[in-house]
Amino acid sequence: MRGWVRRYGWVCGERVFSFPWWLSFSIGFLSLSEEIIWVRVIGFRYQSLPPAFSFVLLCFLGGIALGAAFGKRLCAHVKDLYFAGALLLSASALTDVLSPWCIGNLISPDESNLIAPALVMAFTAALKSSLFPVVHHLGACAQQPLVGRSVSRIYFGNILGATLGPIVTGFLAFDYLSVDECFGVVAACCLLASMFCALKSMKRQIILVTLATSAISSAIAYRMILPGPGSLASFAAGGVQSMSHFIANRHGVIHTATTSQGDLVFGGNVYDGIATVNGDTNPNGLERLYMLALLDPEPKQVLFVGLSAGAWVRAMLGFPSVERIDVIELNPGYLELTRAYPQLSLVLKDPRVHIHFDDGRRWLRRNPNSRFDFFVQNTTYYWRAYSGNLLSREYLSEVKRHLNPGGIAILNSTGSFDVLATVRTVFDRAYRYRNFAYASDHDLVPDMARLSKIRRPNGTPFLIADAPPTGVAAMLATARLEPVEEFLARRTNHAEIITDDNLLTEYRHGRRFGPEFLRDLLPPETPHFEFGDP
Repeated sequence: MRGWVRRYGWVCGERVFSFPWWLSFSIGFLSLSEEIIWVRVIGFRYQSLPPAFSFVLLCFLGGIALGAAFGKRLCAHVKDLYFAGALLLSASALTDVLSPWCIGNLISPDESNLIAPALVMAFTAALKSSLFPVVHHLGACAQQPLVGRSVSRIYFGNILGATLGPIVTGFLAFDYLSVDECFGVVAACCLLASMFCALKSMKRQIILVTLATSAISSAIAYRMILPGPGSLASFAAGGVQSMSHFIANRHGVIHTATTSQGDLVFGGNVYDGIATVNGDTNPNGLERLYMLALLDPEPKQVLFVGLSAGAWVRAMLGFPSVERIDVIELNPGYLELTRAYPQLSLVLKDPRVHIHFDDGRRWLRRNPNSRFDFFVQNTTYYWRAYSGNLLSREYLSEVKRHLNPGGIAILNSTGSFDVLATVRTVFDRAYRYRNFAYASDHDLVPDMARLSKIRRPNGTPFLIADAPPTGVAAMLATARLEPVEEFLARRTNHAEIITDDNLLTEYRHGRRFGPEFLRDLLPPETPHFEFGDP
């Protein structure tokens, strides 16, 4: 029995899970883990633009190709491959521990230079991938004449590590460690693997090199690897000096920047609202939400897709008829942010508010019988990665199925003509006010008198007898809902319909990626949007 088990590889014996196998596993695990870390860095740096992931992938694949070519030459000219592996892993550890410094000093805070981050990513990938031919050579030498079996096992180990690396890093490490700390952990693992290679080497003095590398890396890590924003602060929107909160988890990065009007909220380094419900200065554009009061002041069931700091949900609590508010939010970090603001944290204590941490589209499909009088979606910027999932015709059709007869859906078009056109194809009636779309199955006619039924977040009425309206009320007094057909008819550009498949907002009409000289090589951007507050 034992012979059969050893033959088919179900025990950790010398011929099955040998040192080259574990080294191959480690290379795959660490390489793909580091790629996920860089995806977070570049995604944050380039404000969630969809091509950011492709850019990281291109750099890593280029680095892997160069590293594999270099590793092949090592196998042909170096006799002690364990010695070479120890040196490469030590160099990789130094590079990893220096990555936070490279992020803060070599990556430009604007989009003028893609060369520096490309070189850093390619170099880190090349150092680890150069070991892949080495472990194949070591495995083949250890298991001659069973070379074919050795190759398959080495590949299996590498693929297994490459599969587990992103899972462990993306789903576990990011919930507990900062980006800089993740680089430090990868560096420590490289040093550990280097130590094992040094012990297997015929040149014992390489152990001294590994120990020296460990000491240098530890000193660098002590000075450079920090919790919290760390190196990401070098290109955080709003500036690190004004940063008041920084929350990072496996779902993304949230931070705030203090201004005279209130704390600006950024999700993935992109503007995501203001943590205030001031209806007088109104920096949050609350008139777009309170327009609903002019259309129907007595909703009972309300659905929000997106929480941010909770300002709009807090404002909706001023509708006295509301019985239940369901909020769907993907990132639980926003809950921590909402707790930090006393004026907004009331939404977490109100029994009418129910927060679900889920994808908006998935939640709607899982709750087919839920019906709402209001649907509110104040997401920002149509050009962000995956934004089409919350703007497409198929998604809006799902939203429509969850509205009660006479229900109203409002969503932020963020200035995209395509969003307005898509809303119009799904709903019987569609209107525009500022950068928001308002849709229903009936005509929407604002009535200013209905605002008297609504209370401000501080409990005072919006309209006072014999007193002129102020703040939000003054804006709504002159507001007009414009039919989407009229608005689009005045535009010279033809608006297109967003679907699940055409990636219209992210790629075709999205924000261009890269420096100006690179964008000039691309087809000219079609103005399917208008600028304005998101």
